[in-house]
Amino acid sequence: MPARGRPQLAEVASPVLVEDPALGHRAAVAGPDDLFDNRLIRGDNLAVLRLLEPEFAGRVQCVYIDPPYNTGQVFAHYDDGVEHGRWLAQMRERLVVLRRLLTDSGTLFVHIDDNELAYLITVADEVFGRANRIAVITFKQSSVSGPKAVNAGFVSTASFIVVYARQRSSWRASRVHAATARDARYTRYIDNIDDPHERWRLVPLRQAFARAHGLELRSLRGGAREAELEAFVLASAHRVVRTARIAARDVGEPARAVLARSAAQPGVVLRAERPDREDMYFLGGEQLIFYSSKVREVDGRLVTAQALSTIWDDLLPNNLHNEGGVEFSHGKKPELLLKRCLDVATAPGDLVLDCFAGSGTTAAVAHKLRRRWLAVELGAHAETHCLPRLRAVVDGEDRSGATAATGWRGGGGFRFFRFVDAPVG
Repeated sequence: MPARGRPQLAEVASPVLVEDPALGHRAAVAGPDDLFDNRLIRGDNLAVLRLLEPEFAGRVQCVYIDPPYNTGQVFAHYDDGVEHGRWLAQMRERLVVLRRLLTDSGTLFVHIDDNELAYLITVADEVFGRANRIAVITFKQSSVSGPKAVNAGFVSTASFIVVYARQRSSWRASRVHAATARDARYTRYIDNIDDPHERWRLVPLRQAFARAHGLELRSLRGGAREAELEAFVLASAHRVVRTARIAARDVGEPARAVLARSAAQPGVVLRAERPDREDMYFLGGEQLIFYSSKVREVDGRLVTAQALSTIWDDLLPNNLHNEGGVEFSHGKKPELLLKRCLDVATAPGDLVLDCFAGSGTTAAVAHKLRRRWLAVELGAHAETHCLPRLRAVVDGEDRSGATAATGWRGGGGFRFFRFVDAPVG
């Protein structure tokens, strides 16, 4: 019994995550590599993150968040206008917890526009350490067209992705390539590739293309049939070549000796065999480079590719409104954008977190890539948007977005939780 006259403490609420089994979903047929303990959680993301921390601290390999940009507008699904200082304070609170959730080798991606970009970087530098800032990526999300193109001044077509490592010295990233335009410097074609290399005959690329398609060479003037020519180059990449100057000091022996001999035999292709590396070819004292060195599979297609830079202008969100089968204006991101981020920062089985889940894009792509995932969303669209979208992914019914690029056919599952204040005692 409490002492007479001392006020008794009222019962306090202890927040918890309560599972709703009726809203969870599993594939009808389970595969050997299926993942089921993915979690879709409805509730305030800061409170949820703090509840997740005891279980998941140091276990999340990648965080992607697309917070409200604080533009001052009000959209159908959220209010994007918060006092600037309050917005920064809220972001800082979440970044502090997200940092604790990441593995030492983990990566944070924050998608933002230029309205709060500089201020976000300042706060993130403080939380993660300026030395752990990896990149600021410019993402081209629209073209100069439509009503906004008639306005005076500058047309905004970009947003930004700020990338941080939890600990740069331990940071883990994969080498990823992006599609680019055909390299027009490759103008020659090996007509008789099956003959010994000394007898190779090089002809103009456009001549070979015209002959293969029964065309007059003059019909290719002015860039005509460029798409067909590009397809021809990709299909014949091992026969499409260019020459490039190379200094003797830049090659080792015996390649240096072969390079010298090729200068004295200008019409003959010579080869320098290298047992532990690819052979080198020379013509007229220059290196013969094959287009195949530029071809990669990107998002399920063979394309001309280059190493990933900090300018992402090849992922324009065409038909974005159809992705995932849900409408989410002013917020949905292309699935191939999320695939690129996860390709860089994760491997199958890694844990991915998005605490601004929106329409569920991050979770959908993580699932298709066979990553584990945690998705947190405050609004009702956790149920109206994320749930149907993720059920369709599990059932293999979502054919949009990154489905083809990942080869996804369905499988796995997820659990659904709600954040509630449960009384103690």
